[in-house]
Amino acid sequence: MTPTRITSLDDPQLRGLFSGIRASWFRLEALQRYDVSYERAEFEAFLRGEDAIERGPWEEMISAHAAAGKRLERVHVITEPLTDYIRYELAYYQVAAAAGEDVRLIPVPAGGDWPAGVPRLDYWLLDDRDVWTMAYDADGRFRQAMRARGMLLQARRWRNAALAQSVPLADYALAA
Repeated sequence: MTPTRITSLDDPQLRGLFSGIRASWFRLEALQRYDVSYERAEFEAFLRGEDAIERGPWEEMISAHAAAGKRLERVHVITEPLTDYIRYELAYYQVAAAAGEDVRLIPVPAGGDWPAGVPRLDYWLLDDRDVWTMAYDADGRFRQAMRARGMLLQARRWRNAALAQSVPLADYALAA
């Protein structure tokens, strides 16, 4: 049975949501900093100038999904100037993109407006039918993922708006 609320990033049921997709996932990220335990050592190494970003089980799952023809999309709304964390994310996204995820960005210049039709909400749209909102505290620490019933059509509209306004990671990296 699929849970409706998950409160730990280490919960196997959370990983199961992603490993069990049939056709697609879409992820919208709106925060400029996430503080999750599995990234801390890598982020600190990145800040020291070390090349510590490596492919792991998540990226292996991305590769397997991509090889099976599944569509994996992610859009992150990033504000400029970039935070150290977003610079780290951009380096990580290179690894995810190489594994097969279509990583896209919506850059918002300093003082610019948030993209039209895109919420300040992190969520996953799985197989174009299940919506999971992701809740974080003010410091970017994960609090919970909740299955959001009744917002499927809205999540699809948000996805379409985000994709329409985004640029591929490679294009942003070339322009930066």
